[in-house]
Amino acid sequence: MSSFKFWSWDKKPRTMLRFVKAGDIFCFTLNSEKYCFGRIISKITTGHVAELFDFISTSTEIKEDDIKKSKRLIEPVVIDTYSLFDKKIEEGSDWRIIGHQENFKPSNIEGIYFTYGLGNSCKKVDVFDNEISISEDESKKYPRLSPHGDYDIKNLLKDI
Repeated sequence: MSSFKFWSWDKKPRTMLRFVKAGDIFCFTLNSEKYCFGRIISKITTGHVAELFDFISTSTEIKEDDIKKSKRLIEPVVIDTYSLFDKKIEEGSDWRIIGHQENFKPSNIEGIYFTYGLGNSCKKVDVFDNEISISEDESKKYPRLSPHGDYDIKNLLKDI
């Protein structure tokens, strides 16, 4: 059974990269009046795989019930954890870890892959960083293995 712990938005303005882990619940400013929430699924070589919830609020608080009722806003994405939570590089970006789900076991991750490489050296990588060689044609079916920053994430969400 998973248990959730939450803390206030102001408790940890910055989280060092080495302390970000699977099950962490995060919140970020979507625009001047709305906040979006998500959870770290896993750590991979290029960052962390995260899911974004369809729960968007005018407050920085989320409850366990809100998470349990939430669906994914978009497919899981690789985020640039270092620039988002640790160094806070992008102007106007504010991402914070606001909670943690103990004993988190990701679900609905079958078939989630990211790809990199060219020609006959293409690979697909799952959310646990397992690599499989694939053809260049097959690589076109998956998103590139490239960590997303604040601008990239907001760009993915602009039509939602």
